[in-house]
Amino acid sequence: MEKVAPNLKRGELNLQLGKQSWRAKVTLDVIMRVETALDKGIVEVITLLSEGKMTTTQLCEVLLPVVRAGGNDIKMPDIRKAVWDAGLAPTMSAVGEILSTALSSGDDEVGNDEVVEAD
Repeated sequence: MEKVAPNLKRGELNLQLGKQSWRAKVTLDVIMRVETALDKGIVEVITLLSEGKMTTTQLCEVLLPVVRAGGNDIKMPDIRKAVWDAGLAPTMSAVGEILSTALSSGDDEVGNDEVVEAD
């Protein structure tokens, strides 16, 4: 079975933690869930990661909704096991990829071509 490349403009990712891999997706709903779980805006979440202040719990809270949005039936214990098996450095890298995608993605196939000018 051939793997299909993810559409980065739509927030799709192929995430791998150790031996575990998933198709994942960053959506507005996912970003809002992460912000709610961490009680921080997305830029603050990125700052936590970049400063090395993000806890393992917070890393898992970022991973779970993104992996679920990719169509995977997964629960937090599965994420924790994957993080433990992979190690913290690869997990931080995966979360960094997710957060980068959160800043740069947008579904350009759903009518984002219409520009509205302010009066």
